[in-house]
Amino acid sequence: MKKQFNHIVIVLLLAIVSFTSCTNEFLDAPSENQLTAADLPEGITPFDGIAESLYFKPWFTFNDKFLIAVGDMYAGNAFTFDGAYSQFKDGQVTSQNPILTEGYVSLFSVVDQSNNLMKLVEERKSDLPEASYKNSIAISRFMRANAYFYLVRTFGAVPIVDRAGTAAQPKRNLVADVYKFIKLDLQYAIENLPETSAKKGYVNKTVAMGIMAKVHLTLNEYAECAALTQQIMGRQYSLVQDYSTLFSSPENNNSSESMFALQWKAIATQWGTQNTNQAYIVPANSGITGGGDGWGVYLPSVSLISNFEPNDARKKSTIMTEGDFYPELLKNSGGFTYKKVLSSTGANFRKYIVGSAAERNDVFFMRTSQNTNILRYADVLLMHAEAVLAGNSSTTVGSALNAYNEVRKRAGLPTKTILTRDDLFKERRIEFALEGQYFFDLKRRGLSEASAIVSQQEVGFYSDDARTDLISRKITPGANYFVLPLPQSAIDTNPSLLEAPVPYNFN
Repeated sequence: MKKQFNHIVIVLLLAIVSFTSCTNEFLDAPSENQLTAADLPEGITPFDGIAESLYFKPWFTFNDKFLIAVGDMYAGNAFTFDGAYSQFKDGQVTSQNPILTEGYVSLFSVVDQSNNLMKLVEERKSDLPEASYKNSIAISRFMRANAYFYLVRTFGAVPIVDRAGTAAQPKRNLVADVYKFIKLDLQYAIENLPETSAKKGYVNKTVAMGIMAKVHLTLNEYAECAALTQQIMGRQYSLVQDYSTLFSSPENNNSSESMFALQWKAIATQWGTQNTNQAYIVPANSGITGGGDGWGVYLPSVSLISNFEPNDARKKSTIMTEGDFYPELLKNSGGFTYKKVLSSTGANFRKYIVGSAAERNDVFFMRTSQNTNILRYADVLLMHAEAVLAGNSSTTVGSALNAYNEVRKRAGLPTKTILTRDDLFKERRIEFALEGQYFFDLKRRGLSEASAIVSQQEVGFYSDDARTDLISRKITPGANYFVLPLPQSAIDTNPSLLEAPVPYNFN
């Protein structure tokens, strides 16, 4: 009976949260507001279901197209013929772009829902044990920090919305203040999240430290990043042996390598709780999904394909190339052998392809339960190596080499005795391909260096079936290439977004 009641409470709360999308309607929902701690079984608060939804629902349209479009396609990791993505492919995204708008709204939905949860927890503080109160606030601030981290790296100056019911037309705040706000949220999370996750897939103190380390790295605060990553390494998390299980098998979600991942749930009768990536990634006309989806929207760029070293064990799990055989796909037909004619770049992505409904009971049209990786332990290792490099051209420091070589050993590649800056960023490009990181990695290299790299990347396609006749394309980044425009619809709603950013009042 206890488990059944817990389930009813969580389902009720998720249903309430589903009405929230950058609005205050959530605050008007009376159902769970009338519950008190005495009404609930041990270990359950009225806010657990709301906190759980922060791991997926408000992130949906961010994950649906925005993350890969900005993080990979815009930066030169992916090619497409799909007109919806043409601005990202061509490196010329405008303020009217619907994918840009969806991502912006989704990230502010995370902010909004985090603020709403904090407001409700504050209102019921006297009914909650102190640990439950602090944990709810810490989860909210962790999620809000992550949303702002994506917002500021993508759009630059954005409004800081620090509480539910904030004025409808806030001004943009200084980039430096947005980062300070992110750090304050993460510091609270570090101090108040549990040492180990309360539930598999939930965040904890170490995860918050990992995100804080990436914030420090983004700001060139190398010593702080190196210190935090050093504390994380070799303790609670570790690399999994089989790289492919991180992306293509929901039963392996929340592995020892997964630190922060969006927790998707494929439900045939619901929209907005699932991972849609497979639908866009599966090679067109391959039949891998067994349904009407699988459109081959994202294709590996010629540049990305050429960056794989010989014998890299990650290659087959990241991209499909001529002759690759996948016994786990189309199992009822004896497996799937890839043919390069399926793609105009001679390859397709393999990451985030789970399979068909005929092979699994957790796959439906445009729906899988495969987690989206936001922070992996491999990232902590490579962040540590980058922090020790500290902007220099090379290093022989042992801790940097050990961290870097640990990732290479898993990939079956020879270790190195000198780590160069180019080595580090090439490793990151391959390790995190199609995980929405490449654009932000390029930005950390500095605008001059990053612009030169983008302009040299081959992002064309092959015009013949043999995939030998290359139609070359290169992107020349403009002055504002590394700061995407604010959505026009947001400006129309709030014209003050066109004004110069102002300091945020931290008092």
